[in-house]
Amino acid sequence: MKDIIKQVALKNGVSEEEVRKEMQKTIHEAYLQKSPTFINMFGDKEPSVEEFLEMISVSAKGIS
Repeated sequence: MKDIIKQVALKNGVSEEEVRKEMQKTIHEAYLQKSPTFINMFGDKEPSVEEFLEMISVSAKGIS
């Protein structure tokens, strides 16, 4: 998962810390919305950036 964060940081000219911070902020906002899709994927838990990326990765593999 670190590679994903590193690639995003390099592509956008920001630090990995900034990418992680912005991702966690967005995850938190999604968590607060309590959408059925989010709850289905993560339950009533706010995932870390790594947990979020792992679940999205697994879900994407199931789609293809």
